[in-house]
Amino acid sequence: MSFSVPELKTKILKRNLTMMLIIAGLITIGFLIWITFYTSSTSKKEVDVLSKSFQTLTTYVSNMFSKNESTIDTYINSNIVVANSILSTADPQTALEEIENIYLNTIPEIFTDVDLLITDLSGNIKYATGAYINYDKLHFAPRVQGSLTDTYYEKFLSFVPDTRRLATYVMEEYNDEFLIFVLYVDPKIYLDAFISFAQNKVGNVKEISIYTDAKNRLDISQKVYDEEIANGITGPKIIDKFISVTAYNRYPLYKQSGFSSYIYLKVTLNYGSYFYILLSIISLFIVTMAIFTYRSSDFAMNFFTVDVNRLNTAVKEIGHTGILPPQEEFELREMQEFYETLAAILQELSATMEELRASNEELEKVYNEVSKKSEEFRTLLINISERLSIIAEGYDESTGHHIYRVKELSSFLARKLNLEDEDTESITMFSSLHDIGKIFVPKEILLKPGKLTSEEWEIMKQHTTFAKRILDIPGFEKALTIALYHHENYDGTGYPYGLIGKEIPINAQIVKIVDVYDALRSDRPYKRGLTHEESLSIILNGDGRTSPKHFSRHLLEIFEEYNEEIRKLWEEIDRGNLVQKPLKDNKNDKKDGRKED
Repeated sequence: MSFSVPELKTKILKRNLTMMLIIAGLITIGFLIWITFYTSSTSKKEVDVLSKSFQTLTTYVSNMFSKNESTIDTYINSNIVVANSILSTADPQTALEEIENIYLNTIPEIFTDVDLLITDLSGNIKYATGAYINYDKLHFAPRVQGSLTDTYYEKFLSFVPDTRRLATYVMEEYNDEFLIFVLYVDPKIYLDAFISFAQNKVGNVKEISIYTDAKNRLDISQKVYDEEIANGITGPKIIDKFISVTAYNRYPLYKQSGFSSYIYLKVTLNYGSYFYILLSIISLFIVTMAIFTYRSSDFAMNFFTVDVNRLNTAVKEIGHTGILPPQEEFELREMQEFYETLAAILQELSATMEELRASNEELEKVYNEVSKKSEEFRTLLINISERLSIIAEGYDESTGHHIYRVKELSSFLARKLNLEDEDTESITMFSSLHDIGKIFVPKEILLKPGKLTSEEWEIMKQHTTFAKRILDIPGFEKALTIALYHHENYDGTGYPYGLIGKEIPINAQIVKIVDVYDALRSDRPYKRGLTHEESLSIILNGDGRTSPKHFSRHLLEIFEEYNEEIRKLWEEIDRGNLVQKPLKDNKNDKKDGRKED
């Protein structure tokens, strides 16, 4: 008796399929009901515990400020008469810088830096020092209560906009304007505590995020935009999603005298682990049903098994001889038809394999050609990078050596830091473009042999951001990173953005220390080049202008460990043994009058 495979399968599977669907549906419905009630009750308890702990932490920071108010008043009052005198006799910008230097000498221990501002009554910044030169307006309107005494000053505790820096703003009326002292709180006082709190992931807590505003997280250095905070959070807010809950709340950091600042807590809870339980149940169910199906269908599949064995014998024969054996009689019609079809396919397969073999050879040839072109393009890109760098700084031989020294020493340090091959290659390719922005610096400033004025120096410093005009294109992202940030200092005193620590990309950190080393060792019209030992001492110990705080501790350790190799490599390049001299145009030959800035 002959019958089709679908008829045989239908008889077996109909019964089992119906049973599996019913049981799977009941399990799923039960799980959904349970997870809904469980997440609702559990998440509220976990969020409440974290909220109370975070409230205690913010209260501690606020109390720290309150306890030091008298210290702040004494500190400001100690030199306020001198400050007013300076403001009345000098131009505002120069006066602010001079006053800042005076106050820096006696700054209290809880603060690390001070900036001074002059604003109008609306908070528009007219003059500023330090980081606030990049701001146009305060994030609050300054005011002074009429009842304040001469020894007490209006204050406001808040995070500096677009940063993780906590600052105390002290306001003093000055004519029809405000003189504002910005005292930056030591990050050790608050930052470690908030970071530790964010790492307290227990129970179902997946992530704890602390925001100073909608895009600045306090617990990590990265900027992460949050739409809910941007839309406004004024109190507790819970967002329920399937197997996850996100809770928001706003906590007052300072609220007094009409001023208020806040910090935001975002807690994400995830209950995905409970799906593993459901998966285990369903897996057990599937295994059970598989065993049941096998045993119940054993008899019905006997005919199918006999035909499969015959077909298997025929296939093995093909594998040994490449020839299909004589046709046999099968129990199932489908097997009979399959066997006949197999014979026809086997004949076509041989011809198809020959065609595929030929196509494969052609593809391999094309691949090899593409690989060769790719390598040629990479070599071209490196050459263009180095020539663009020489254009940026000039056309003389010393500039060519400087470009190549920065390239080779940066590549050397990247390898010693065990960076990924891709990162090391990008540093090798693009480190020489670190000063490409100097193309847009006026020639009279770039070639000036003497000391730059403060206005000229501000223009010179813009060569970092000028690099965007050339490098802000696809394929040069890492080159732009180096050009933008290679003058940032690890302690936040660099430019153009005042980045701190790991906010500075590692490739820019590497080029920074190499650029400083090369500048110290290089001869200039206005200075002699230092020895390797003198340069190493300045980098490791500082000299008043350069400080070891400008570099990460790990990078300094690597630099010191391999300083002898660095010296040999630098001197080989300086002698011209490892670099081809750049092409020069004798008619336009010029001498570099500018130190590496």
